Amino acid sequence: MTDSPGSRGNGPPRRTDRRLWQEEEAPLSPLGRAFLAYWHAKCPPGGGFPARADIAPDEMVRLLPSIFLVDVLPEAAGGCDFHFRLIGTGIVEVEGEHTGERLSALYTKRDADAVVWRQYEDAAAGKVRIRWETLRWPGRGPMQYEVILAPLQDATGRVTMLIGLAHALAG
Repeated sequence: MTDSPGSRGNGPPRRTDRRLWQEEEAPLSPLGRAFLAYWHAKCPPGGGFPARADIAPDEMVRLLPSIFLVDVLPEAAGGCDFHFRLIGTGIVEVEGEHTGERLSALYTKRDADAVVWRQYEDAAAGKVRIRWETLRWPGRGPMQYEVILAPLQDATGRVTMLIGLAHALAG
């Protein structure tokens, strides 16, 4: 096991200073710009969003450690939920492994976590959202973190998945 913050026995980081932007307002990192340029290039010419089949890992090798895929689960009485299908190795090194988990098992819909839920719900509604936050572990310096979520649609045009990028911001 590697000695990374997400894999330590001291648990997940505390997340503070959360900020959420629409795509056109966000101060994107270079990696964030590359991710969104790739996603936009995959959008169909007549409108809509890329499908999962449009996303080719060999076309975005540099981004892969920071990529994650999320299934949008059908709405139930409490609203929709999200299932982490795939999480890149760079994310796992920072946050720990969450593949197979649901967002509802990781975050409440209250207080500071409401920003996270809003980002996922907005992306499921067809909006690209960018979140910056500070991750803090006991005994370690803080880490600035960027999380971008973008919708993926099925053959009927319904958003059934999200593709995301999550990574530490330089300096």
